[in-house]
Amino acid sequence: MPRNHMLLSLICVFFFITGCAEQGPAEKAGEKIDENVESSMDAVDDVIEETEDNAEAAGEAIDDQVDEIKGGY
Repeated sequence: MPRNHMLLSLICVFFFITGCAEQGPAEKAGEKIDENVESSMDAVDDVIEETEDNAEAAGEAIDDQVDEIKGGY
């Protein structure tokens, strides 16, 4: 019986390795989707960072104007 288990294990490993060797069209499409999603997420992160920078600069400009107005009184 253990010999049959060993043979079955080897057959399973063989099919696993050969099944993973080539990429089918669905797997290639999935990778392409993953790449596009990652690229989109990077673009969104860039926009968020730029927006945060612009908001901070606007806040500093407002603070400067308030200080200027307070200094005049």
